[in-house]
This record gives sequence, C-alpha cells and structure tokens, in this order.
Amino acid sequence: MKKTLQILSALTVILVVMWQCSTTTTDAVYNNQLPQDAMESCTVTQDSFKTWFANDTISENGLVTPANSVAFPHRNNCDFYQWSERMFLWITSTDKGRLVLESPVFYGVSPADSAGNRTFIPHTAGSALRMTSSIRKHGPNRLPVMKDKQGRLFEVENVGSAKNETSMVKDATGKTVQVAHLKIASGTIQFIDKSGKIITRPKAIIKHSKNRDHIVHQFNVGKKSIFLDASGNIIESESGQATGDALMTQNGSLVYYLTMANDVYAWYLTGGLTNGNIDTAQFPTTAAQRNSICAYARKNGVVLPDSNALAMEIKSSWVEAATITKESLNNYVTVQAVIPTYTKSDSIWVPSGEKTATMALVGMHVVGSVAGHPEMIWSTFEHKNNAPNAAYDYLTKDNKVKVVPQDGGGGWLFSSDAADTAANISHITNIYNQNTFATSDTLFAKPNQTISASNTQRLFPFGVAMGHVPNPEDKSSAASNSELISINNAIQRLLVGNDVRKNY
Repeated sequence: MKKTLQILSALTVILVVMWQCSTTTTDAVYNNQLPQDAMESCTVTQDSFKTWFANDTISENGLVTPANSVAFPHRNNCDFYQWSERMFLWITSTDKGRLVLESPVFYGVSPADSAGNRTFIPHTAGSALRMTSSIRKHGPNRLPVMKDKQGRLFEVENVGSAKNETSMVKDATGKTVQVAHLKIASGTIQFIDKSGKIITRPKAIIKHSKNRDHIVHQFNVGKKSIFLDASGNIIESESGQATGDALMTQNGSLVYYLTMANDVYAWYLTGGLTNGNIDTAQFPTTAAQRNSICAYARKNGVVLPDSNALAMEIKSSWVEAATITKESLNNYVTVQAVIPTYTKSDSIWVPSGEKTATMALVGMHVVGSVAGHPEMIWSTFEHKNNAPNAAYDYLTKDNKVKVVPQDGGGGWLFSSDAADTAANISHITNIYNQNTFATSDTLFAKPNQTISASNTQRLFPFGVAMGHVPNPEDKSSAASNSELISINNAIQRLLVGNDVRKNY
C-alpha cells in the first residue's frame, strides 16, 4: 500500500543533527594506501564476517544483512565501528538488481516546504531516485551549523543578525547587557556595551533547550565572525560562518545529495504524529519499541522486514558517472537518479529542468538508533579517491606513535594539487541573501570566485584533529586513528575479489 508519510518539522532528517553520539570518519586513503603496520585494536574475524552475509557466505559484491541494533552491545568503540561497517555494506549491497538504499526499505525525503515540513517518499519499482545539488546544513533545533577547528559541529542561534547590537549577553554578575560592538585589543576580543564599557566575562544567552552545549551566538568584528557559547567560550570556526555551499569535482560535476530514512524511522514518526500510538520523545532502542512500530505499520498493511535495524537515516553524496573515466567507474557504487539541469554562466547557474543520469557514490553518512543510544550514533564513509589527507598520527603494532605527513601530488576527484594552499575555500553557494542566509535552487559564485571546482583537503582523515583527545576510551588521536585504520584494513582484507565496497 502506498502512503505519504509526513515528517515532524522538529525532527527534520538532516544527518548533521546527531550531536551526542560517537562520531568518526571511516574511509580509505588515496590509492587505498592505509597503513598496514597500524595496531590491530579493532578488527572482525572471518567467521564473524561470514555471518554478515546472506547465507553466511562471503561473496564478491554479495548481499549483506543489517546489524541487529536492538542487540547492540555498546561495550567499546569497536562495537560501534563494526556496526557502522556492516550497515554501510548492507545499504550498498545489491538485492534483486537494485541497491538496498533503492529498495522499499528506504524512503526518500523531500525538501522542506514553506512551513519546514518534509515528506517521506516511498521507493517504487522503476522509479529513479531524486537528488539535489546543494544542501543547507541544520542542527537538531533547525538552526544553521558551523564547524570549529577541532571538527566539532555547533548550531548558530542568531545567524543572519546583521549587527552586534541585536544581541544580548550576560556579564560576570549574570546581568543581561546589550552588546554595542566588539574590538580586538592586544590580541584579545573585547565585548563593549552601549556606554563604551568592556563587558566582563560575557556569556551567550541561549534560547533553545536542545543540545545547549552545542549552540553559539555569532558576533562580528571587522570582517571576522566570532562565536560565543553559553559558558563564555570563544569557539574558533574552521570556515568563519555557517554555509549553504555546493561543491564541484575537478572533472566538472556538481556534487548531488540524497537524504533518506528507513521504514522503521518513517513508521515510528508517523505513528507518533497521527494518533500518539508511538512515543517520539526518543528514537527507538528496545525490542518493545520496535514491536510497537511494527504493530502500527501492520495495521496500515505494511511489514517491516529489517526492523532490527531500528531507526536509520542516510545522507549520501554523488557525482555524475559520465565525468569519471570508464576504468575508474568500476570502483564506484552507482545508481540511476534524476538531477537538476542549469542554464550556466561563470557567476550564476539557474535551474532549467531535469535529467536522468548514472551517479557515482562519493560519500555517505550512516546514522541509526541502537540499544543504549537513543540519540543515535553515526559514521561517515567516503571514496578513497576523493581528496588528499592532512597529516595524521596513529599507533603502530609495537605501540609507537607514527606520523603520516600531508599528502602531496594530484589526481584526486576534489583536488588538482595537494600542495595548493588555497584548499577548502568554497567557490559556490545557494545563499542569495547574506544577511538572512536565505537559500534557493539557483547557484551563485562566491565573491571573487566563479562557479568552478575548488581544491579540497581532508582535514581529519580519521575523524579527529591530531593532538586532540577524541573520546573517553581513546586517550590520543593516534589511538583513535589506529582503531579506524585497523577496522578498515580488516574489512578490506575480508571482502573478496573486486568488491566495489573495498574503495570506501
């Protein structure tokens, strides 16, 4: 039975909303050169890996079954990494001639309407997926996000405020004070009130209650943006402001995005919205919650075949396969999709229609609820040929720290030259009003740029900045990176033949 399922505005399906979870990047290094001497701190045995496959047989590009999220043990980081690997292999498996992500198990997610609502779109046989060429990043409060220099995501509560005096802060005594302007004196940022006095130990006044520790206010000093949190900390931004960017490969393809949720997520949310049968205060993590979702779906004539996967979301990134050489294309997961076309100039691309094209997968966020983690956990996979790595460290098998220098050379999909100092500077945006950050389907060149490919560098190759402590279990970036390198090595060794998933 076909049904249109509405998504609650407050629970919009954008993958960057998952803040409280363990996060990492699971990827393959350029030319598949993962360090082979890394400490094997997270692996999977061949006997265990066999059970991931249908019929308990490892086969080239074979069908993998989903992890049982209801029974997720959550003992350590490796449990999470194994769950992530299995879910990625499942989602990108081919079943009955189509990728699992194309099957009825997953629903497309429409762009937001004027009220911020989205719609779940059932996948039907013979229908192509629909992708967009830009995506505005929002957090759990539907606020724009920024990334700090450690790679952490923060929501910006007052983004779009043109002047500092529109913001209030609390001073050292807890009094609310209006900000007139900011200035930099002896390298220190000073907040100044209307009388010209320095505001002592200012703290942002955060209105939103969800994930308050990851919400900041934006202030301007000259052309620089300053971000302040509720504890009075200055959060240093990696990019300087929240963005609504589009990205282009060196071969001239825009990156296109696909957002999806699985059937459990769709019926969990719909059941809570329609008659309150399902509690949507938190994502499902238990067998009882799973059973209530399955029961509600059955009342509507729908069976959830992989319900042990619990609620899942996917955001994936794709490029036009026609821009990749035929030989290289064999190393990519591909699908057919409808993408927008444009009337083009150097400074503006205006939507002119649509076309169906073969698309190649370059990256994917895999997000899901599991036992013990109602906030969801997530991981990121990307193609090995995307971009050069910045320097990183890891632990060798003899427990020594080894530093891998920044990649050099060229030939990546998103970089012409790893030595180019102008990396990670966006050329394209879909923001047409820089004061309100309003977006459209039209693409614009950023100031002093054209609509063109930019050079990209992978700043945190395995999810954490070098020298930072990533989580309570790993006491160093080297230890954390070793776990990711180890599980990637293990999976790539266990996949047989020319399995395309070895390249992610």
